[in-house]
Amino acid sequence: MDLTYVYAVGDAAPPDLAGLTGIGGRPVHTVTGGDALWAATGTVPESDFGESALTARLEDLTWLATTAREHHAVVDALGARTVVAPLALATVYRDDDRVRAVLTERRTAFAEVLDRLRGRTEWGVKAYATTRPEGRDAGRASSGAEYLRRRRRELDRVAGDDDAAHAAAQRLHEAAARAAVTTRRHRLHAPALTGRTEPMVLNGAYLVDDADRDTWRAAVTGAADGAGLTVEVTGPWVPYSFVEEER
Repeated sequence: MDLTYVYAVGDAAPPDLAGLTGIGGRPVHTVTGGDALWAATGTVPESDFGESALTARLEDLTWLATTAREHHAVVDALGARTVVAPLALATVYRDDDRVRAVLTERRTAFAEVLDRLRGRTEWGVKAYATTRPEGRDAGRASSGAEYLRRRRRELDRVAGDDDAAHAAAQRLHEAAARAAVTTRRHRLHAPALTGRTEPMVLNGAYLVDDADRDTWRAAVTGAADGAGLTVEVTGPWVPYSFVEEER
């Protein structure tokens, strides 16, 4: 048996979805309801997306990565054509009729989200502390006490560098936030996830008016210059981080 998978919700005229495929290579189609609302949907097997099966599937990192990639590809394709409110990964309903009912039940909430996202896109800023070569005192320590003093100096230097990097990241975030509509601070990732040796000190998302994107980018570039950080700016993206109001 198949379930209905929902990728995103929109309120303008639905775009042409001919040839667009999603999870498992299955075609994407629209379900309308809630006045002018529509949902981009597809079918998925209950054997993978039923409640009990999904719990186990989400522990399979290979399956999860493939599913997330297919989900985001659909949302990105939709976002390139019209404003949409992306739904969370693995949002499934029993059938299309239930999707229509949800669009009607939540039409006010969906309309508010779409109004908030219209004419705006998400940009990301990631910053990493620039690591400096480890300072070492010349020569061998003459005693255990001397070794401990040197070790303490090195630990203090590292702590000072860390404090300075976080302070610089905060200034960078504040500059990016001032030029944006709103912002989110995401969890910092460990080097095992980033693939970098430098520690991450900022992982921010910024909702920016499309008309102001050049101003925003200039503000970020100006704040990053001389900050002593390695800075990555990404975007524009469909505003995944701003579907829900900040609490």
